[in-house]
Amino acid sequence: MDVKFCSNTSLDLSRSFLHSQISNLSLKQTVEVNGVGVFDDNGKILPLISEYLSYQCKHFKIANKSVETYGKNLTYFLKYIRSRPDYDDEETDEVFTTVPGYVIQEYLTFLIRDENKSSSTVRNRDATIRAFMDFLCDPIEGRKSLREYNPYENGYLSKEPKRTPVISCTLDDLGTLIESTPFERERVLLQFLYDSGLRRSELPRVSLEDFRNAANFNSEKFIAYDSDQPIQANYIPLAIKGSKGRANEIKPRWTLVSSATIERIQKYHASPLYKKYARKYANLSETPAFFNSKGTPYTPSAINKLLERVSTRAIKQGRLQRIISPHKLRHGNAYAILQSNDLGADYLDRLVIVQKSLGHNQLGTTQMYTSIPQDIYNSMCDENGELLTRAEKMKRLSKLTQLKIGIRDIK
Repeated sequence: MDVKFCSNTSLDLSRSFLHSQISNLSLKQTVEVNGVGVFDDNGKILPLISEYLSYQCKHFKIANKSVETYGKNLTYFLKYIRSRPDYDDEETDEVFTTVPGYVIQEYLTFLIRDENKSSSTVRNRDATIRAFMDFLCDPIEGRKSLREYNPYENGYLSKEPKRTPVISCTLDDLGTLIESTPFERERVLLQFLYDSGLRRSELPRVSLEDFRNAANFNSEKFIAYDSDQPIQANYIPLAIKGSKGRANEIKPRWTLVSSATIERIQKYHASPLYKKYARKYANLSETPAFFNSKGTPYTPSAINKLLERVSTRAIKQGRLQRIISPHKLRHGNAYAILQSNDLGADYLDRLVIVQKSLGHNQLGTTQMYTSIPQDIYNSMCDENGELLTRAEKMKRLSKLTQLKIGIRDIK
């Protein structure tokens, strides 16, 4: 099974196989292609699935990055249908127009019983099939509906997924990861990912200008009601060009970053090594906030590789039990906010801060963080059992792990 997504892609029709089959065929040499093609293991296109995903992309109902997930979920189900003796002669995806609800239910049971899929994975497959069935049952763009009966007219066919505590990167894990690399540019990046809650896809869009704007905010003098002394802000708002916006657009938001983390990043930006790479860019808005060892901007895959490398090193040293993914750092940020009593008047206030900082559309998504594992809770306390604020944690972490950067540092 294969999923091909095209967006304003040029296709040279002069190289089409049809020219060798049809004489005097008149085709334009080059056309612009938009849409999705889904193919089975024999390279044969699956027209219904392809039409469905093309329609969803055309009307911005799903993000471009979700196309492959939807396509694979539907082809997994199609493969299961073809494996059944009552459907073994089916070669296309036309079977979706007639497949009964009990076959879908048996497929979902098969995922749990035979493939040991989690309840969340089963619900994800169920949701994909449901959306596809809705598409087949509705008259779309002037065509008649392709199905008469919708097996999902009463809702999902799978059970509600079990809610389990989110496994995150603890503060101790973060310290271990940071100490597992000898390069300050990697250390400061790891601390920033944890303290900001950014997705790995969002980090490459953070610019030097964003941090300059944040620094300008921090330089403002705030005066308390009962004193004429300026207040030093423990947290600084940072503008984020977020992922998962509507119609695949950038979704701007704000996140709170600890002053200690901002100060550590400013020292990194002031280093001769960073300035050497930053000179290649014309203005601050185009200058990446972080550079890799080659002096080029980080990509999402490079961030994955960094976390995998430092995690593996820590595991070999017996200091870490598992690979820490970039999303685990994001989870750690959520827990740090929820347990920082200087953010908001109560737990609900902090839950809203998590929602806004992480860019969740629904507060219900954020509520998955409401179960705090004991080991995470313990790492949030000082030696007296008192909860540390998030700002205090980042300040302590910077003090213990910060390194100097010289122009001769190869990384």
